[in-house]
Amino acid sequence: MTSITKNEAMPERRFERIINRIKALIATGEIKCGEKLPSERDLAEKFNVSRVPIREALKILEYMGVLEYRNGDGLYVQYLSVADVISKIDFALVATEETIFDLLEVRILLETHAAYLASQNRTDEDIAKLHEILHKTREMKRIASHDENTIDELRLLSHAFHRQIINTTKNKILIAVYESLYEFLDISRQFTIDSTGISYNSILAHESIINKIIEKNAEEARGRMAEHLEDVRDSLKKKFYNAKKE
Repeated sequence: MTSITKNEAMPERRFERIINRIKALIATGEIKCGEKLPSERDLAEKFNVSRVPIREALKILEYMGVLEYRNGDGLYVQYLSVADVISKIDFALVATEETIFDLLEVRILLETHAAYLASQNRTDEDIAKLHEILHKTREMKRIASHDENTIDELRLLSHAFHRQIINTTKNKILIAVYESLYEFLDISRQFTIDSTGISYNSILAHESIINKIIEKNAEEARGRMAEHLEDVRDSLKKKFYNAKKE
């Protein structure tokens, strides 16, 4: 993978600035808790940027619980103390391009070995859970809807699949370490899963990993997981590259 330095013009810096601006508006009371946030278009005009970094910033704030989407009515600021708002936003800012790739490196280390262990320790119940997640993912993808609810559901299913692989290892320490990364993983999936949701290639990769776990072929399961996460990393590199060209 091409190395990424802090000096590069990274696209996440744009939405970091937007998050800081929104943080200031909330902290100073210009936008009060419980109030509806201005539209993407209005915010883009206010901050003199395109709607792309606005959308990324709002999605992070929604994930962190600072904003709440009310169906058909837009985003509202949650009832939080100023300290809560600042704390949650500062945590969200950890999700920069550099740390997203660092997180993927950690995921590759953890999840490839997890696939190996899962192949050795899986039970029929574990396999049933993995198949259920895969079935739900296929059904949700078949809907072929690009609305926010569908995309969010696909993200959750993707996370559920990888989480179940971890749980299938039966290694309590590995499970605890993975759970400690939950917030990072949740934020990062907005980058690794785009506006069309999880790809068909990812669904096929999940199926292949399950099959190797069923076969108790530990080395092949590890290899298939590595290939899957490498594909995720390559797709993410392309996404950031294209964002830089905007």
